Amino acid sequence: MKLLFLVRHAKSSWDDPTLDDHERPLNSRGMKNAPEMVHRLNAWQSGPQLIVSSSALRAVQTACFFSQGLTGQPKLETRAELYTESAFELFDLIKESSAQVDRLMMVGHNPAISDLGNMLGLATDNIPTCGVVVFGFEVDCWQAIASEQASTFYFDFPKRKSFKPEQREV
Repeated sequence: MKLLFLVRHAKSSWDDPTLDDHERPLNSRGMKNAPEMVHRLNAWQSGPQLIVSSSALRAVQTACFFSQGLTGQPKLETRAELYTESAFELFDLIKESSAQVDRLMMVGHNPAISDLGNMLGLATDNIPTCGVVVFGFEVDCWQAIASEQASTFYFDFPKRKSFKPEQREV
């Protein structure tokens, strides 16, 4: 089984309008929410083995919280190709992943993250900032995944304070 963790970067700052979009950092809410989501994900089953993040600063900062805070401290890679609005591009990148990685986290941006979540069967209009969704695929290699094979195992986000995250046993 392959597990795909989709994470939308935490809340970013718009304080400096002169910054290029790629260089926008997390704001104070994002800096608070990311460690909280790491804590919640650690309470779930197995975390990712590899985190692949967009090269945008806010995504890298979010990914660093996960990489440094998750049990097992998964390896972190950045890829400029994840700085995209296309769910189809993200899906193609996932399919290129090594079969040796069974649990993969992708940290990216909307609309691509929410659109990909919907392609994989998540019934929501929007994955909120720092939202985490985990999908499972009964395959041996990433190249074999298809959107209709996805099972949603976990969905949580920072403002979901009074609820337990939706989750299923793997």
